[in-house]
Amino acid sequence: MAAAADSGSDGGTPAWDYAPSSRPAAGPEVLATAANNNRPVSGKNLKAGPPSTKDSAGVWQVNRTTVTLSNTVTDADGDKADLTFQVYTTDASGNPKDQVQLTDPDTGKPAAYGVVVSDFVTSGGTASVTLRYGDLKTNTTYAFRTSAFDGTLYETDWSSWAKFHTRGRAVSITLPEPNKDAPAVNQDGYQEPQKIAQPTMVPVDPTEPPIGLRAQNGWNCGELNKNTGIQPCSRLVPDDSKKTRDALTKGANAALPHLVDWCANLLDSHIKRYEACIGSFTYEYQGIVVKDGKPTGEILNASWAVGQEVKLAGNSATFTQQLVLVPVEVDPKFVSVTLNVEFDCLLADRCSNGPQSWDGALEWTGADPFSHSAVGKIDHTWNAANNADKLDLSTKITAYSPVANPAATRWQADGAQIRCDKISSTTPGCTFYKYIPTWVMNFAKTPPAVAHAWLIQAKLPNHPGSKTANKPLFYLPAASKNAPGRDPDANRKVICPDGWAATSGNPDATAVPEISTGDKASCDEFAYASTYNSGGMPASMGGMNEVDTGNDCVQTYATRVKQGEWHLYDDIRAPAPTWKEVCGRSAMSGWINSTSMGGAFSSGFSTKYRMLDKDPYWTDFPQFAHCDASKATVTCTVPKP
Repeated sequence: MAAAADSGSDGGTPAWDYAPSSRPAAGPEVLATAANNNRPVSGKNLKAGPPSTKDSAGVWQVNRTTVTLSNTVTDADGDKADLTFQVYTTDASGNPKDQVQLTDPDTGKPAAYGVVVSDFVTSGGTASVTLRYGDLKTNTTYAFRTSAFDGTLYETDWSSWAKFHTRGRAVSITLPEPNKDAPAVNQDGYQEPQKIAQPTMVPVDPTEPPIGLRAQNGWNCGELNKNTGIQPCSRLVPDDSKKTRDALTKGANAALPHLVDWCANLLDSHIKRYEACIGSFTYEYQGIVVKDGKPTGEILNASWAVGQEVKLAGNSATFTQQLVLVPVEVDPKFVSVTLNVEFDCLLADRCSNGPQSWDGALEWTGADPFSHSAVGKIDHTWNAANNADKLDLSTKITAYSPVANPAATRWQADGAQIRCDKISSTTPGCTFYKYIPTWVMNFAKTPPAVAHAWLIQAKLPNHPGSKTANKPLFYLPAASKNAPGRDPDANRKVICPDGWAATSGNPDATAVPEISTGDKASCDEFAYASTYNSGGMPASMGGMNEVDTGNDCVQTYATRVKQGEWHLYDDIRAPAPTWKEVCGRSAMSGWINSTSMGGAFSSGFSTKYRMLDKDPYWTDFPQFAHCDASKATVTCTVPKP
């Protein structure tokens, strides 16, 4: 190390206040014996980076705390020389105040005399040092200066001062201690009904042209009864009127049973992963009175509020549907109306229908139309001949009366298409695969991992997994179960190479050996490695956010600042995030990282909901609902104080 002359902040007489041991000790009497014009000299090109710009006050603005300081150095004899770098804090006026104890870059211990020394460089070259992480604080202005040494002679003065300012934090999320005993998250509690389109009518052959009605309005008509002069027509009509809602809630004369409990009071049609409520519609049967081939204007009306519920099983190829028919109106002139219901599971060669069972007769009289409701059930069974099949449930109602011929209407709900498989599990099971489930991480058990995922989802423009932004994650199962044959671990290694946390992760990442013996820092990524959204998933294989390395992601780390208080911080050794990145990488406890997903996701979510290749899902963070990620600096305390 170089001994250096300290001119003091006032530029007065050099005061030799240290003689670093790596150079020969040199006092003023030694220096005085050498000719000044042969001594090495610090230049005037002091700079702090990388990269950096000077503000209007001449202060270098540096985008990290591991700052590289540099200056040119010349030697009259053309000898190589090095520079000693000394750093001070500054006072409110910007003047040097207190010397900063720097760290020896080679030993990692406090440097002798608090200064660091560059390597030797050619005369006229630039000498530089990079300060160790932890030497400098964030959002702070410092001053530094240099003094030269050519191996024999020392510069008798310090250079002029140069000032630089370290960047502030971009992320500071305050979190509680991990609770290793926190119960598992009840994922079912976060699965909200997903609205689907109302059922569509399917043509029923043969049909007759309607007399006095428009086929475009969905009417399917039967043959004219030549004895009564009545043509029958029927259709299915979406209907969320109070009359229909009340009918489906209260029934004709008794409360209705529900195959799916959340169907009660629900409008329109909705699905969950294993349940469907296809409702709020009316089946109408009309008799058009015709005379001399023309309608007289008289129409006989009968209608039923219809509710359809379907319950699948995640561990069975057999599933059940229920149909509820509640009379709303039956014209006495019909005398009576009888309904014939046919349930079909399509594809017919891959799905069989069990027998129907009805509670309540399927005939209603005009004299007492509200005497009863009818509730029918039927089981369907997928034959599991293939690894996976998509099935549609189709329902047909044919109405007829003593005074009117039959008229039929068939419908199916495309949004409630069923997928049965034996891929996600060797045990067959079926799901409403168009339902997009929601994954909720266990915040109480692993707060830092949840905070990291929330930050990346909320702040980055691709919003991975956000339901609000309509940006679902797409599941990537094991290589044997995904189309491109990609091992999710290969994605992980792009973002989190083996050993990264130990060699390159932030050293302040806190492990929890008190929870898991031998716990060490590890690398967490979001979007998850087991998704097509992962930054490690190649675009050629369907990847949506491919990056070259994890260095292209937002860099954070999780640290315990004191017992009971953790923080997720951005890594100040690196430039601040641009917030245009597409992924996140965080150094954190290996136990926290692995516990946050691991079995909780595989058994409690992906297997539970029979997720297959490219199935979409949302990720939600209810504890962070009060946090605002729109600010330049993301700060939040969770849970909300």
